Amino acid sequence: MKSLTLSLDISTTATGWALFEGSDLVESGVFKHKSKSFFERGRFMASELRAIQSRALQKYDCHFKSIVVEKNSVMGPNQQSMISIGIVTGIILGRLVADNVYFVNVSTWRKYWKFSYKDRSKKSMKMQAVAKVSDGFNLNVKDDEADAILIGSYFVNHGQEFGDLESHKVS
Repeated sequence: MKSLTLSLDISTTATGWALFEGSDLVESGVFKHKSKSFFERGRFMASELRAIQSRALQKYDCHFKSIVVEKNSVMGPNQQSMISIGIVTGIILGRLVADNVYFVNVSTWRKYWKFSYKDRSKKSMKMQAVAKVSDGFNLNVKDDEADAILIGSYFVNHGQEFGDLESHKVS
């Protein structure tokens, strides 16, 4: 029996998501909200993702085995930004249901997808993600959605085999 995996590229302004049935990408997207409050944006994204899970459970008639989240160990622009991202991640994960939550280091999935590090800028990394999704999945998506797709695809196809993923049993 196949199971569902939801992969997330969480930020305080936009969250990219991708839904996999087994190893097949079945849906993806990005959620943004215009509120000036990161807390309100986080609540909105959590609510929308919960609705996606509910619809997927009905549509695919199987359970959510995993939620996969990018774990970025690099300090953001400042300490307050990192705290805000942690809070939003908690809000989102608190609303979702899965057997396990896995955190994948950004360097791990980018290494798997053979990202070039000649230019390490955020812009270059985002452009590479969009190009890899265009080439590998024949999709034209924005950068947050591209990251979620690549994170999820790495996980469902290869990530579970490796012991360097941080995982937490939810149920």
